[in-house]
Amino acid sequence: MSRFTHIPYVVLIAALSAVILIPAGCDRETPAPIIAVESLQLNSGQRSASKSSISAEASGLGAETPSSAIKPHFVKQIDWSEKGIWVKTDTHIHTTFSDGSNSVEDVVLKAKSFGCDVIAITDHADRNLKAATPEYLEAIEASRRQHSEMIILAGLEWNIPPWGGDEHATVLVSPDVDEWKTLSVFKSRFDDLGLMKHKAELAEEALRWLDANAVKKGVKPVVIYNHPSRKNDSSMETVKHVLAWRKINDLVIGFEGAPGHQGNKAIGSYKRKVKTVDRWDPVVATVGDGWDTLLGKGIDVWAARADSDFHNNRPSDLNDFWPGQFSETWLYVPKRSPNAVLQAFRAGSFFGAHGHIARQVELTVEAEGLARRAYPGEAIALPAGKSITVRVKCVVPAKDWRGQPNRVDVVELIAINKDSASIIAKKSLSSDGIVQFDSMEVPKGGLVLRARGRRILSDAPHLLFCTNPIRIQTDN
Repeated sequence: MSRFTHIPYVVLIAALSAVILIPAGCDRETPAPIIAVESLQLNSGQRSASKSSISAEASGLGAETPSSAIKPHFVKQIDWSEKGIWVKTDTHIHTTFSDGSNSVEDVVLKAKSFGCDVIAITDHADRNLKAATPEYLEAIEASRRQHSEMIILAGLEWNIPPWGGDEHATVLVSPDVDEWKTLSVFKSRFDDLGLMKHKAELAEEALRWLDANAVKKGVKPVVIYNHPSRKNDSSMETVKHVLAWRKINDLVIGFEGAPGHQGNKAIGSYKRKVKTVDRWDPVVATVGDGWDTLLGKGIDVWAARADSDFHNNRPSDLNDFWPGQFSETWLYVPKRSPNAVLQAFRAGSFFGAHGHIARQVELTVEAEGLARRAYPGEAIALPAGKSITVRVKCVVPAKDWRGQPNRVDVVELIAINKDSASIIAKKSLSSDGIVQFDSMEVPKGGLVLRARGRRILSDAPHLLFCTNPIRIQTDN
């Protein structure tokens, strides 16, 4: 069956539990079809996939009679939900202070022209390069003075121990912690490139050092695992890395789900065994892979990040898109400030997209008795068997990144529990940019929901937007 074949009826396990019969046969213009689901079992880090209808028994999650023992409430909530602002962001950018071809000011001007509100200069932390030097400081400060309407963060791309230069992470710190001294010390003590001995313990020490030295007024640093599968034999290798880091503390917030270098012939510069899937790392794009495995283990990490990884835009070289030109990360922040940006990243209050296909993407879960809708990054507790309404709402710009007529063809709802991950529904957007899934029941043991939208291209990888998840618990 092709991806968008319509069949007379499809058995859908709503949120992996409630069985619903959905009539199909509508064309793409009709905002209704729910079509075949994809089920993947998570088993000790291994994935097996099949396209099929799912029965209640196969889900392993029989519906439980609603109990008064648990009253609907927020387990974790974002203080600025429904009262924040959207900012367009790119936090993976290189300049002439490492192996980029353009100055800080050149990059800032281009990012500004493509609508970025926030950028981070994240040159490589190699000791022989000039990131985190006084000159680096002055160049970034000069652009801050020149473009006060923008937020320009200073950061590094860290060569994570023990892999020498093979594994990278963005490191961002608050300007309030003497960012220049912090980044300089971090670079000199903890970058792994060029060391005689490579030890995983150095990464653990680095995370502890950041937690002890780079927290101010409750605002913690942000560490994000970049292009996670690019040099791995399997995307599932990323799981053990994140688990090891999260045993130390929570500074590693997740993945760069959509790597940069999107203009490269090998998208993302993924030239080894693992390749991108519709421009996203398979750790995110493949349902049931690394991200879903971690979520199924109860670990909230975020991966809806799409950056440029800008180095140069030479067609004969990397052929990178400028910051904001093609890849976008949209943060929902409490206010326009550097610390608010870090808070939003840590909260999971953001989505990523390619090709400018969507703006203001909101995944929400609504239930009777809940004070308000829940949004990505939040966790709620509901009785098993409780009925919920899941909604994806977005603005679809009239024109895409090329200035051509734009569209989003389908929205997919993904559900994860401790054993499995599935695409449980696919529907077309209504004319007002809304997809709604009604009368779903919360299964025993709870679940995690995330969503993505897809523009289907016949001759190229699809263009996607991707949300972060909402967690639903059935215990306290």
